[in-house]
Amino acid sequence: MNDNKKNLRRRIIKWRDDLDPMMRNRLSVAAAQHLLAWPLYRQAGTVLLFAGVRSEIETEFLTRRSLDLGKRVAMPRCVPATRELLILKIKDWSDLKPSYFGLLEPSGSAPVVPLSKLDLIVVPGVAFSTGGYRVGYGAGYYDRLLAQLKNIPSVGLAFEFQIVSSVPQEAHDVPVHYLATETGVKDCRNLNQGR
Repeated sequence: MNDNKKNLRRRIIKWRDDLDPMMRNRLSVAAAQHLLAWPLYRQAGTVLLFAGVRSEIETEFLTRRSLDLGKRVAMPRCVPATRELLILKIKDWSDLKPSYFGLLEPSGSAPVVPLSKLDLIVVPGVAFSTGGYRVGYGAGYYDRLLAQLKNIPSVGLAFEFQIVSSVPQEAHDVPVHYLATETGVKDCRNLNQGR
């Protein structure tokens, strides 16, 4: 299982790294626009986003637009000692600074957003199955968060080439409910019934 995950992770990251920067930006904005137009996103008052770094899908446009629309935007901050995520409020993209593992994160002094206040969770990943299961970087931060928030709608945000038919799964894995890419937003929930 671990070898399968490592190979998939390596292959997808290579594809991501090879993407032309202008194309990455164009696809990122297209995915963000689909998300912003999606009724569930439009209705959400408080959204948990993430800051895409390196060759990940870019989220600055999505973040700035969400703030312009009056949404309360939360971003995660890693706590390496416990491998948990602190969910903190930001007022602007400039509130994010390079931190743990080169991630852009809010300051530890930013206001905490209680998990119960989240209306929608936007989730990063290296790869997603069509059923919403994900392969991350292997530290389990989002696995633990999603396990606590199964009743809050979650959407994986990625490039279309990051969506594969299946990924290695473990008993503790929690799938996202939806996937958003440059081609639109897809519902994964029916694909997971009976699992």
